[in-house]
Amino acid sequence: MLELFEFPPTRSQRGKWALEELGVGYQSRVVNLPEGDQNAEAYRAIHPLGVVPAIKTDSYTLFESVAIVLQLIDEHPEVQLAPAPGTAERAHYYQWSIFACAEIDPAIMMYFDNSLRPLESMRPAGAQHDATLAARGKREFDERARALSAALEGRNYLAGAQFSGADIVIGHSCFMADLTGLIADHPVLQTYLAQLQQRPAYQRVYS
Repeated sequence: MLELFEFPPTRSQRGKWALEELGVGYQSRVVNLPEGDQNAEAYRAIHPLGVVPAIKTDSYTLFESVAIVLQLIDEHPEVQLAPAPGTAERAHYYQWSIFACAEIDPAIMMYFDNSLRPLESMRPAGAQHDATLAARGKREFDERARALSAALEGRNYLAGAQFSGADIVIGHSCFMADLTGLIADHPVLQTYLAQLQQRPAYQRVYS
């Protein structure tokens, strides 16, 4: 059975959400980050950086949350969580999936690390919040949130008329933006997230 190495609330929830939408059986393996489970040699053999998520199947081991989502969806085309290859919708599916990890997530984390992350958990020990970097993170998030909001204006999903893996990936970014308060100035994203939160698979993962 597929194993999911996770620890919420982190990007590991993307992989779990995809698994729940697909109806794929899996075994949850919680990697307790505060307790240092990620430093165990056995886990480093699965993820060399000692972070989550990762999945392990009979055929392969894979890390990076977006890669996990896209791979799992490709393995189950019958569920139709991706537009057809070669279409304009597929192009947008790729674009927004990568936009989440390349553009939105770094801005969220820059803000979080320099304003909300508990000081005792920061590395290296003794590191402090940086108000300048926090402001930069918020500014960069707002710019990207406006681009995302424009793409969602008047539509429910990012890659065509149907829910897809791009919505899983971006939806998790919106979840994190909600946790940090960054989404408050972006009503289109608030509405989008509220719609995604009605999905039973989302509720099983995030509740």
